[in-house]
Amino acid sequence: MAVAAGIRVALSVLRTVPGFDRYSMSFSPMSFSRYIKLLADPSDEADTADSAGIEDLFAAMFDGGVSDLELGAIVVALHGRPPSVAHVAAAYRAAAARVQHLRAPESPFRPLVFASYNSTRRTANLLPWLALVLRRLGVPVLVHGNLGGACGGTSAYLFRELGVMPSATATAIQTALEKDGLAFVPAGVLCPGLANLIALQTRLGLKDWVYKLAVLIDPFRGNGMRVIGIAEQQLREIIEAVCYEERLDAVVFEGADDDAFVEPFRRPAIVAYVEGSRSVLFEPESNTLEWRVDLPEPRDVAATAEWTRRAVAGEVPLPHPLVNQLACCLFASGYAADMNQAKAIATMESGVLMAGEGRVRHTKGVQANRDA
Repeated sequence: MAVAAGIRVALSVLRTVPGFDRYSMSFSPMSFSRYIKLLADPSDEADTADSAGIEDLFAAMFDGGVSDLELGAIVVALHGRPPSVAHVAAAYRAAAARVQHLRAPESPFRPLVFASYNSTRRTANLLPWLALVLRRLGVPVLVHGNLGGACGGTSAYLFRELGVMPSATATAIQTALEKDGLAFVPAGVLCPGLANLIALQTRLGLKDWVYKLAVLIDPFRGNGMRVIGIAEQQLREIIEAVCYEERLDAVVFEGADDDAFVEPFRRPAIVAYVEGSRSVLFEPESNTLEWRVDLPEPRDVAATAEWTRRAVAGEVPLPHPLVNQLACCLFASGYAADMNQAKAIATMESGVLMAGEGRVRHTKGVQANRDA
């Protein structure tokens, strides 16, 4: 009943999309009804059943081969069940086969791939600072994400303010990487099918784990190193399990505002996967300790861009956890031979202006005053 009601809601919204043909809703020759039932099944057995079929299902969705009626049912069914390692891995394999292939730029270092699809709400977006410092050091950086955002604090807006324009074609991406060492890529360029599915879910108000498939994208086909920030612990553990099972390369941590940079007030655990092998780069900081950091208001794009310029120039103190993330990126890209060297370089590149003196202790139930 819940799925049927969801389908009716989905179709009512789909009919508002220009070009939607309400008379072409017959089931496709290859019916997906059994997969809809599988996704709607709350049993544990459904999590591991027929992963090849789930991969085929996502492949068909990414390729536009699913009828509107079935697509509405699938979107609702996906939203109604918690993610599983088997289903996320199957969806990843389908997406990976459809990602725009890029050539790694000429560089002694591995390109870093950041997925940035959220508007920051709790803290200023610090990802552009990280990308610009890495570029200055000669580490190739590709950031992909949405072009807009409801709250304004998206990477797309900030990069535009900082003079980094979106690259809308594969040729433009390659040129930006080769010439500038940094490219911002709209979501639909790297994997149009996944971007369309995410856009549909967003329009229906059904944001779920499918949205995070983008963090697993590597357009360099194994030559890139993913930098993955995920706020929700359960989903982060699932993504880590997929990295292990699929033998992926990634740096994974709890992302601030569910984005690809760390919480500036307290460092989370940061781990690395290389061909599926896991290593801990940083242990999490204690919950009883917090950094005082003076940052712009999250939605103020102009102020955040100005802060970023000054931070790159070494004129303002930096959040210590962000400097730790820079060290992890330097090590993961091959810029530093080990974490000790990476930490030393990160400290120097940060202008030795870190908000270290602002560390405070608070007791359980009492929050530190970040504005003091």
